[in-house]
Amino acid sequence: MLGIDISGRHEVYGKFLRLYAGILAEISADRVIHVEKIEVHYSESTTQTPKDIIKEVKELMSKIKGNYDYIVCEKGEFFRIPKEHVSSLLGKEVIHPKTLGELELINIAHHVSYSCRKLLLKELDLNNGESE
Repeated sequence: MLGIDISGRHEVYGKFLRLYAGILAEISADRVIHVEKIEVHYSESTTQTPKDIIKEVKELMSKIKGNYDYIVCEKGEFFRIPKEHVSSLLGKEVIHPKTLGELELINIAHHVSYSCRKLLLKELDLNNGESE
């Protein structure tokens, strides 16, 4: 299963600096059993549309190159577009977490995306420009 999280939905000096994390893992109903791969993808844009997010998630997926049947993410990651529509655009079934294992996978992805984005902002010296 691939868990994804997107950090950076706030404008920073007129731009959106999005950091995507993808965690490819084997999970059970109550836990993450094994993390196989972690990938991140960075995007800088003046827009933040569903089309942007879909395109950038596809770019993240192309980096992962693992075997997985499902993408698990929070409902809001794709602007609350129905998961069936997002699934057809991504070519993988998108689900929202229902088990502890799925929630834990999203939590790991969240920690990776948020931490990497904080490091990026620090490197770019933009911490004070973030408007939430």
